[in-house]
Amino acid sequence: MIIKQAIGILLVLGLTACSTTDHSNESSYLGVSNSLLEEMPEEWADSYAVNPEVQAFISKMVANYHYDRSTLELAFSRIKVRPKVIEKSNNQPEVITPFYQYRTRFVSDSRIKKGREFAKRNASWLRKAEQEFGVESRVIVALIGVETFYGRVTGSTDIFTSLTTLAFDYPRRKDYFQSELQAYLLLVREENWDIGATKGSYSGAMGMVQFMPSNYRKLAIDYDADGHINLWTSEADAIGSVANYLQHHGWQKGQPWFVMAQVANPEKISERVNEGRSPSRSIADWSSLNVLPTEAFVSQEAGLIGLRTESEKVSYWLAYENFFTIMDYNPSRRYAMSVLQLAEKIGNYEDS
Repeated sequence: MIIKQAIGILLVLGLTACSTTDHSNESSYLGVSNSLLEEMPEEWADSYAVNPEVQAFISKMVANYHYDRSTLELAFSRIKVRPKVIEKSNNQPEVITPFYQYRTRFVSDSRIKKGREFAKRNASWLRKAEQEFGVESRVIVALIGVETFYGRVTGSTDIFTSLTTLAFDYPRRKDYFQSELQAYLLLVREENWDIGATKGSYSGAMGMVQFMPSNYRKLAIDYDADGHINLWTSEADAIGSVANYLQHHGWQKGQPWFVMAQVANPEKISERVNEGRSPSRSIADWSSLNVLPTEAFVSQEAGLIGLRTESEKVSYWLAYENFFTIMDYNPSRRYAMSVLQLAEKIGNYEDS
């Protein structure tokens, strides 16, 4: 009852302060964006503030990080479950769309063309990133291209409501998303943002590189040295942050990504296809299983990737460490293959 009364007082004050403000305005009360008023639950009892798990989460943020309780109470009282986030999380194209269809969305003429334009526009930043982080320019460009079409599509959903929905109403990954919600709230305070003002994807990813909050805090960098990390409009910051991310996860400059392979008996090695998240066997071991490279190869450990390239056809690749580093960005083999095939198509953009 005490909490409910306190929230009621805060809401009255907040609504009074905003009564003459357009809901599209990003001004705030107690550091909470007024844009959250647009979909605010009609009753306090319908909001996330009444959820016991949320109350426990608030108490943890107050105890462990000295977060202002009133700010969090107000923020959670302005939001309710967003069912569409759960629906999208259960129907991700990286999981349900066959590669031959998935690939056409990302390895397209338009993304190749725009990728080369992006690369030429940012040639100095890309050279700098390649020298400092050891990540090839075309890989950086392709990853940004697959993620957001070079910043064209960064998401229009407020991060706070999406993360809260996944943290408390998506049991399969609730621990992960509670951790990301915590990181988001800490990021908000560090960057002096308003809670709920930050827009991104339905899963909580942000900017043209689609970093989750924990990665934003840990690996995003101010590459243009303007005193602020901006992954939405600073192409330099996006380039530096992607390069930093891939280096952090073990990208090996100048090393191969994959080679096409021929599998003599797919049924015999079916359990070894798409197995794990790292190279698993030497090329010699694969050869003993009648999995043979069909093009020039490097004698390093590799994993076997099998993707449907036509409705009735599966193609195979022997994938090296760098392929799996891309999977650290997104754990889908469809995604990693699309990024690297787009990088191949972008190629040596300076001569295109």
